[in-house]
Amino acid sequence: MPSLFITGTDTNVGKTTVTRAILQTLTQHDCQAVGYKPIACGGDDSLPTEQNQVDYASEDNPDVITILDSCPLPVKYREINSYTFIHSSTPVFAALDAVHHIQEEKLNNDLTRLQQTYTNIVVEGTHGWLTPINKDLSFADWVKENNMPVVLVVGIKEGCVNHTLLTAQAIKQQGVKLIGWIANRVNPGLRHYAELIELLSKKIDAPLLGQIPYIGHPYTRDLTQYIQNPEPLLKYFSR
Repeated sequence: MPSLFITGTDTNVGKTTVTRAILQTLTQHDCQAVGYKPIACGGDDSLPTEQNQVDYASEDNPDVITILDSCPLPVKYREINSYTFIHSSTPVFAALDAVHHIQEEKLNNDLTRLQQTYTNIVVEGTHGWLTPINKDLSFADWVKENNMPVVLVVGIKEGCVNHTLLTAQAIKQQGVKLIGWIANRVNPGLRHYAELIELLSKKIDAPLLGQIPYIGHPYTRDLTQYIQNPEPLLKYFSR
């Protein structure tokens, strides 16, 4: 069944907000879909580093909970999440082989199980496109192996043009299809927002699917109005 990968120009650019918006939009257009967050990382880096080596049994990661709330179907936390960690720096430890137990086989098995059960899958990555899963594998590698096209989330802030164009270039070089991109305004005080959107639209070889303004509590809101160009998504997913 069709699976789509949500990546971002960086961490904290709104991938979960966009995942929610896409799930809600698909539901609005009668496309049955569930989300999947393979690796969820928290934000408490004050804890001892050795605790990062544990596969936590906790089921309280806010990103996963948001995806659960955005799914129209009654899925469970562990159905849509393979690994939950407390530390936000988990990708660094994974790249240094300090997290030994993130297994590609488990990620593939969990994804396959969802594909066999549900019509469409929206997969949210962790941090950016080249984020390590373990010392040998990045999300970019895993996405290509699983033949998933990508939606790029762009956090509209200072420096976003360089980050965005480098990420779009890396996706293309990986041989992965970029279905489109979504602008998420993470800095409400940023000047020349419209000009940045115009520039990125000219430079990115994929359509702009939507623009999400700076809004309070997006995880609890209906975000369908912000996906102004859903057609590329609807053409890909099954109804």
